[in-house]
Amino acid sequence: MSADWPIILAARLERGTIRLDANRLQRLLRRRRNCDLEIIIERKHATRSLAQNAFYWAVVIQHLSEYTGYLPDEVHELLKAKFLPKRLAVTDGNGEVKDEFVIGGTTTRLNKLEFGEFIANIQQWAAEALGVVIPDPDNALDDRRGRLIKTHERARV
Repeated sequence: MSADWPIILAARLERGTIRLDANRLQRLLRRRRNCDLEIIIERKHATRSLAQNAFYWAVVIQHLSEYTGYLPDEVHELLKAKFLPKRLAVTDGNGEVKDEFVIGGTTTRLNKLEFGEFIANIQQWAAEALGVVIPDPDNALDDRRGRLIKTHERARV
């Protein structure tokens, strides 16, 4: 049974010392075969906000779903493949690449800045390639009720 990579483990830096669940790390490593590793320590950033996620699904995805006729989940997969491509390679036992694939990456690990850039890239592409104008978050919010609305609903508010 092959374990998945990478291993992502929460930790905290306190006074120059890394605090983590060492037992959990040992359990995760126990299932892997011997190999060379690269350890990268990154500062954790807050993931996308609930407001960003709501805007993405209610405005970005909805606009593109209505334009293309695809279901919202299909549009989401399309956008991930276009703007967050994840390249996978299938290798033989000797490590020789036999085939390569590109699939959509994940949005769940994007921080607020990265998710904002993801949305901005989609807005630019939609305008240039499709002629679809996706409003900015500030212009898509009904201030009186604090909920996201479709652009064409604005005239009725």
